[in-house]
Amino acid sequence: MFASNRRYLADFDWVLLGLAMLVAAFGILEISSAEPAPGLWRRQLVGFAIGLMVIFVTTLFDYRRIVNVAPFLYALGLVLLALVMTPLGKEVNGNRSWLFIGSQGFQPSEFAKIFTVLMLANYLSGVKKRPLDLRTVIIAGIIWAVPTVLVFLENDTGSALSYSSFMIAMLFLSGLRWNWLVAGILAVILAIVLAVPAVKNCKSYKCERIKAVYWPELADKKYRYQNDQSEIAVGSGGIFGKGPGGSTQGTLGFVPEVHNDFIFAVASEEWGFVGSFLSLTVYLAIITRLIQIARRSRERVGLLLVAGFAALLLYHVAVNVGMVVRLLPIMGIPFL
Repeated sequence: MFASNRRYLADFDWVLLGLAMLVAAFGILEISSAEPAPGLWRRQLVGFAIGLMVIFVTTLFDYRRIVNVAPFLYALGLVLLALVMTPLGKEVNGNRSWLFIGSQGFQPSEFAKIFTVLMLANYLSGVKKRPLDLRTVIIAGIIWAVPTVLVFLENDTGSALSYSSFMIAMLFLSGLRWNWLVAGILAVILAIVLAVPAVKNCKSYKCERIKAVYWPELADKKYRYQNDQSEIAVGSGGIFGKGPGGSTQGTLGFVPEVHNDFIFAVASEEWGFVGSFLSLTVYLAIITRLIQIARRSRERVGLLLVAGFAALLLYHVAVNVGMVVRLLPIMGIPFL
């Protein structure tokens, strides 16, 4: 028993946990600073404690056993996503993507991301043929497409796109043909170019979000507001920021969803360029650590599993920061 405990303590990646805890602590600090509603930081603290318990419980199991039950978890994720489409689903901020247990709400799409990564790792790790044939890519595509379509139907475009991040990374590491990858990239670029005229003339709120970033003169003012206020917050932080609690854009309510999707705007205003750079450096350290773990993995399933989560985390950080500094349209992707 004691030998087993010593081995568990020795094998546990304390550096990765420490980095994750640093990010979580920073998030709680900034939510407390923004304080758009009383007690939000306490709820975040409770979530942090629950997350720690989940980490220590799951690490007691061999990850291969968890991957082996991926089909059941994947099915559970699809059921939860389907329930959102029923009267049980609730709309929050224009997205019908929430389920509630009493007063506590959660987004099934976040759990489905994890379950889909597990399912893809389960399937692709069992494929021996390299490079991947068309049948394998199609089956993997179906595994990816079912939850992605369900999330898209919930009107949550940002989360739907996040599924593509780990799908591409896992297919690439599984042996996707280079010419197929290049063809896919070119197809996406062509689709974007062809869609530009339609987006400029479109009046839906999604199109307005895109125009607010790339063609602000064509966008309705109300859709430019959040981008404008976020830019002001980031710019007013300067090099060293206004200090903890010094945010005015956030605490005075100028930046909507300041405790959630736009918490990075508050962090930038309070800690400036230096603080923003350091927070992104911590995320980079986490992703680098994950890549190192993936490279050291002796089994393909471990490689795919870690790479999938690393790609998903990279997507969340890159898209959220892009939203806040007006490089990408607003699409509801959280940062911390």
